[in-house]
Amino acid sequence: MTDPRTTIGDARRIAALWTGLLLAPVAFLANLELAYALVPTACRIGTTLPIHAVHVACMLLALAGLGVAHRNRLSRDDTARWEDRLVARTRFMGALGVAVSLLFAFIIVSQAVPTFVLSPCQ
Repeated sequence: MTDPRTTIGDARRIAALWTGLLLAPVAFLANLELAYALVPTACRIGTTLPIHAVHVACMLLALAGLGVAHRNRLSRDDTARWEDRLVARTRFMGALGVAVSLLFAFIIVSQAVPTFVLSPCQ
């Protein structure tokens, strides 16, 4: 019988690289969708607290992506056979993840500003 599982040696590291790169954009998209979806509810109950909670949760997700990306950028694998390629890939994706996470964290903050200025019923 053939074993259908495929093991990838660096699976955890690759998952961490992609998590650091993509968590903040996913948090931005979730923030955009959930905040807009909660506007009728916020208007009905008369408070913007649910929208603020979404902004805070998505900002925390974006900052978690920033932390993962920063940790990836600083990581070093001295046991790798192709050390130069793996370390270069890890540092590049880590640095790119830091930049992307900072950009999307700024965008999430920018999306939160109108919540403080405008009423949800406008």
